[in-house]
Amino acid sequence: MKLHQKGFLLVELSRSASLWDEELIARTLREYGLSGEYWENSVRIALDELAAGGLVARLQSDLKTIRGKPMLTFHYALTDFGKTRMRDTGLLTEARTS
Repeated sequence: MKLHQKGFLLVELSRSASLWDEELIARTLREYGLSGEYWENSVRIALDELAAGGLVARLQSDLKTIRGKPMLTFHYALTDFGKTRMRDTGLLTEARTS
């Protein structure tokens, strides 16, 4: 059984200092075998919800052209609160934090 989408996003961020949403979206779609704008937007919403909950932080934004449309993209990092919540739920073990 695969990890739920938000859990996957948190684990991916825990493995890197920070990542752009485009990279997180690509990794998520590849992991779950999904494609298309609907699923890309679904991952963007999940990232927005994680940011609103304080589990991840937006470090930077950039306006890019994606599929011929202007799109605001974000650079994300896991917060200390996010790491704590991941430990509490078993998503993050001490071995992964180093």
